[in-house]
Amino acid sequence: MTISQQESMEMKNKILQRAAALACALCFAASLPACSPNESNVAEAQGERTLERLQAAREIDLGNAKDPEVGPAASGDYSLRADKAAQVVEALERGQYVDQSQIDAALFVPPKSLTPEQKAHLINQLKYAGNLDDRGWWDWTRDPVIAQDFSVQKKKANRAIRDLETDQQVSWSEIDEGLAVPRFP
Repeated sequence: MTISQQESMEMKNKILQRAAALACALCFAASLPACSPNESNVAEAQGERTLERLQAAREIDLGNAKDPEVGPAASGDYSLRADKAAQVVEALERGQYVDQSQIDAALFVPPKSLTPEQKAHLINQLKYAGNLDDRGWWDWTRDPVIAQDFSVQKKKANRAIRDLETDQQVSWSEIDEGLAVPRFP
């Protein structure tokens, strides 16, 4: 082995040693907690605020459920929403993962009544969802099971629209169902 080959081998060994040391340092750094104590405290405070907001939404739902002015459909709807909020609180307190959409749904407290503008906006949203259901039905006619899902959803949207337009009692659960559009790949 010549001197230049020996120097080349020594240089490669040094580079490999440095790379190994760097890799060890990176592994050690990756094993450390990702949050500093301040970030942890912020996340904990946000979690506590979320729990407080969920408890407040549950209390409002329970109060609305007991209000004789809202009618039986809305009363039942408020009771169901209060139960869902309680379930989300319980899951969060146990440390279970809860999807943000579930938290948002539990935080939503439906109004006791709608202004004409709010009703018109809601009807437009339901019509849009119905149009998406119709388009989905046409897109999936080759698969009758999936096409049927879109057809059922469109019927739910149309029923909620009819009830809103004729000032019938309609629960927010029915409205939520009417707004849902099946998702398929």
